[in-house]
Amino acid sequence: MAELRTPNKWVMRAVYLMLCMVLIFLHLLPLDTLPRGWAGPDVMLALTFAWVLRRPDYVPPLLIAGVFLLADLLFQRPPGLWAALVVIASQTLRTREAGLRDLTFAMEWLNVATTLIALTLGYRLILAVLFVDQVPLGLSLMQLVATLLVYPIVAVFSQVVTRVRKIAPGDVDALGGRP
Repeated sequence: MAELRTPNKWVMRAVYLMLCMVLIFLHLLPLDTLPRGWAGPDVMLALTFAWVLRRPDYVPPLLIAGVFLLADLLFQRPPGLWAALVVIASQTLRTREAGLRDLTFAMEWLNVATTLIALTLGYRLILAVLFVDQVPLGLSLMQLVATLLVYPIVAVFSQVVTRVRKIAPGDVDALGGRP
């Protein structure tokens, strides 16, 4: 009987990195010369959280830190602040992954929502304490809501297109260990 092969961890890490680079590239494209009055979703953050909750071994903390540090530098944000907060948030979700494995998608979405709210508020609070200019609160809340709304789409994309699924109780890798 033919067995389904699980993809190599390094291949999936490369896929994650490639998807993030494409998202950064699309964000940097000069499609509009006027400043926008609305904020779109942070798809890269939603993708990171979806992968961390499904297969935490595909997105190690150093890869997340490197991708988001590069994004900080390219998007001209305070270098390392958003990257550090995203690593902390992803590690928090990583510790909850085993408990969320058997629960519904609504509970997963609720956990992502609380993490995103804490992440956004923490980022704004740190910038306020350090007296760094920041975007208006309305735009931050708009991006937060947009990211929460796009999360189910990213989760479905991750499951259907990239085949990043939650670890089942009986899953083992080629060596007989748990992936």
